[in-house]
Amino acid sequence: MDRMQEIYQQAQQYYIGGASAGQRYNAVLKQPLYIDHADGSHIWDVNGKEYIDYHCCAGASLFGHNHPRLRKAIGDAMEKGFFMNFDTAYHVELGRLLQQVFPSCEKIRLANTGSEATQAALRVARSFTGREKVVRFEGHFHGMYENIWFNHNDVHAADAYGEVETVPDSAGFPSNAKDNVVTVVFNDIAAMEHIAQKYKGEIAAVILEPLCYNCGCYESRKNFLEQLRALCTRENIVLIFDEVICGLRMRPGSAQLHYGVLPDMTCMAKAIGGGLPISAFGGRADIMSVLNPIGNTTVSGTYTGALIPVIASIECLKMALEPGFYDQIEMIGNRLYSGISSLFAQHGKKGHCRGVGARFGIYFGVEDPEDDFDFRKVAAAQDRAMYKKFVTECLPRGLWFHDTAGKVSPAHYGITSAHTVQDIDETLNKMDDIFARL
Repeated sequence: MDRMQEIYQQAQQYYIGGASAGQRYNAVLKQPLYIDHADGSHIWDVNGKEYIDYHCCAGASLFGHNHPRLRKAIGDAMEKGFFMNFDTAYHVELGRLLQQVFPSCEKIRLANTGSEATQAALRVARSFTGREKVVRFEGHFHGMYENIWFNHNDVHAADAYGEVETVPDSAGFPSNAKDNVVTVVFNDIAAMEHIAQKYKGEIAAVILEPLCYNCGCYESRKNFLEQLRALCTRENIVLIFDEVICGLRMRPGSAQLHYGVLPDMTCMAKAIGGGLPISAFGGRADIMSVLNPIGNTTVSGTYTGALIPVIASIECLKMALEPGFYDQIEMIGNRLYSGISSLFAQHGKKGHCRGVGARFGIYFGVEDPEDDFDFRKVAAAQDRAMYKKFVTECLPRGLWFHDTAGKVSPAHYGITSAHTVQDIDETLNKMDDIFARL
């Protein structure tokens, strides 16, 4: 028995499916991948097999694994006592850098996870507006809690105006969890105008992923975001950008400058910590002022703003702001994304790759890139069987693509600042062989 199987048998004694978290189970392997160590763009499993990593910790490791500058930052924090539950001058520096990268954030509050950040932002929006309803979009994902986790990766009935039946993404939800959640088709301003009039005076917030990597690489149409911004301003609705995944994937300013639309509030996590647990949300000063200790809306936590992730996050943001950082990301990314799309054409397969910045989706079965803007068209066309065969063929060749695709949309994958031209060329050579076998 190899070491992987040995650990799996042991792990099942303690963890459901042998995994400490549900998403760590890999459907292709029929167990988790147990790794021994990681460095740069590569990971090594407990059997010693090496992989080029394209999962990248679900987007958290934008700077690769074991980055020397992050190791030093963590070491510096440990030298100071690695305490938590206190503020420091480092917290001030982090706030300044976050504001520089996410320009909509006049005031900021820290949290620990993306789910915490979005949950807190919705609480703030309800407090600020005195309203209760939240509008979200079909396919988008904002965390695993009961008042927003709906309609992420399945298609449900929609009426003639684009309002979608709100359906939980998990068992165990109370029956009233969806009472104040409205789900709408994305990139359709007519649908949003209908919703704004139907629930006039009741909507506290509209929350969206401006670039929804949770559905592969599901982009906003720029004119839709501009019109949505105007609608929210007119109706006094708080517009929230969930940049938990897309934050830092592109040049400073992130998605809000990429599309030229500033939200009222922004949520961020994952890449801002480089692999350490930290998140934040921020926004207009008048909205954020409902927070304690000034206001009566409470958001806090024992581990919030712990020193180690704060100092690590400062280093992450400094690296992202350095000249040439995104030049390298874009060069590597474009080489990979165009290379994968070319392989579809060369091998006569339906599909393409879409990537923006440091993250991408592979659209098996989807021929027209314009369909990427329509969740339902992708759902109808996606070839899930081909995708699964692709992932299965990648693993023995040392390419780590975690099988996280949902029922109807592609998985999101990524690159890091540690990926090299050699990594990309080796990947494309191996994919050439894989595509020939699909």
